[in-house]
Amino acid sequence: LGDKTMKNRAVAVIITNNEVLLMRRIKNGEEYFCLPGGTMETGESPEDTVAREIKEELNLDIKIEKPLFQIQNQGREEFYFLVKEFSGTVELGGEEKERMTEANQYYPVWLKLSEMFALPNFYPALAKQKLNEIIQ
Repeated sequence: LGDKTMKNRAVAVIITNNEVLLMRRIKNGEEYFCLPGGTMETGESPEDTVAREIKEELNLDIKIEKPLFQIQNQGREEFYFLVKEFSGTVELGGEEKERMTEANQYYPVWLKLSEMFALPNFYPALAKQKLNEIIQ
């Protein structure tokens, strides 16, 4: 088993009708929100990663509009992409669905952008700050 902790991550900012698709997580009793995405595999581009992860996690086929920003989070590079075009119906799948337990829950939710920016439990905070600068 390789060390997954240092692998970079690609993340989708999926926006439609002034709403953004977030993953509501409940982990060990703590609730928080984050953007959907996942770990890059060896030789995979951030663009390929984000498309694959969103298909696996949420059953959506996405079209990347443009790269938004890149940040360091917990020792990894994270690549954020804006997505405005997608097809499919949001449905939890992949590892997230398999890993779903009482202590580890995943719920895809659409929130208004203003609601996302108001969340005190959105992670990583730096991503929220960057999005705020870009989108507001």
